Amino acid sequence: MNPFVFVHIPKTAGTSFRIGADAYFGRDYVCRDYGAKSPETSEIVHRWVNGAQDKWAFKKAFDERGYRFLTGHFHAAAYAPLFGTSYMITFLRQPLQRLVSEYRHMVRNYGYSKSFAEFYRTPHNINRQQRMLDQLPWMALGFIGLTERYDESLHLLNQKYSLDISNLRENLGRAGLDDRYEIPVEQEQELRQLNAGDLALYDVVCEQFDWRLKLAEQQKGFVAGTLMHTDRGRLFGWALAEASDEPVEIQARVNGKALGEAVAQQDRPWLRAMGLGRAGYVGFSLDISRLKAGDRVECVVAGTGQPLVQSPWTVRA
Repeated sequence: MNPFVFVHIPKTAGTSFRIGADAYFGRDYVCRDYGAKSPETSEIVHRWVNGAQDKWAFKKAFDERGYRFLTGHFHAAAYAPLFGTSYMITFLRQPLQRLVSEYRHMVRNYGYSKSFAEFYRTPHNINRQQRMLDQLPWMALGFIGLTERYDESLHLLNQKYSLDISNLRENLGRAGLDDRYEIPVEQEQELRQLNAGDLALYDVVCEQFDWRLKLAEQQKGFVAGTLMHTDRGRLFGWALAEASDEPVEIQARVNGKALGEAVAQQDRPWLRAMGLGRAGYVGFSLDISRLKAGDRVECVVAGTGQPLVQSPWTVRA
């Protein structure tokens, strides 16, 4: 069985999910990396990751001990080359609500005495969700759930991976995940400016989550993919089907009219290095050399209409 890697972003219901994973996999089969100073961090992480800094030796020890689940407050890119992205999981939360929740958690449990404004202006706390997923295309992760839709997220995750992780609610600072914190208007404006990256990421993930739910209800496969950049009159992207090893067919429209089709089977070495499926043969490109500035190129999955991330793409001069 492929091991799962859980990128535990603080205050996103990750503790509830981790405890559910402990119960399902067995605590002895869950490896933890919560930092060098955390008592929760597993011995092999202290020895090979924090100490010797030999991640290949860590991977060997991980396999030898039969671990089935890795969790911690680490960046996604830290373990993607070792374990791949197909079984990498995380949850996101509305960024401003997550910030307030983490601040109150720090005050309540760790004696944090500075003001909320000092807390959220600290560089470490700005766009934190985005930063924990950077250096890796977040859409390549096997599953991204939403804290505010935790029940639906857990159901989809269990369904996708044929798991039975229980819905446990732990470490909640409020009565429920649906309760919202009130934020003064002037602070909310500043928070939105500081965390524009997190807010944009959250909005796109919500859109993709809706598509995942819709396709699951229709018993159709979800596709991970995105448009990336243009070069010499071509638009480049990649796409990977979750339920099939066949290359994804992409349909493109410009300003609502058919532009052409492409098959996502071109080599993308940098995605292969990150452990993406089909050994990184998931790329495609489209000829847009005849389009003019301002034209909008829509790229969707043939057969389902699911839009790729960053679609529509606006052509620049």
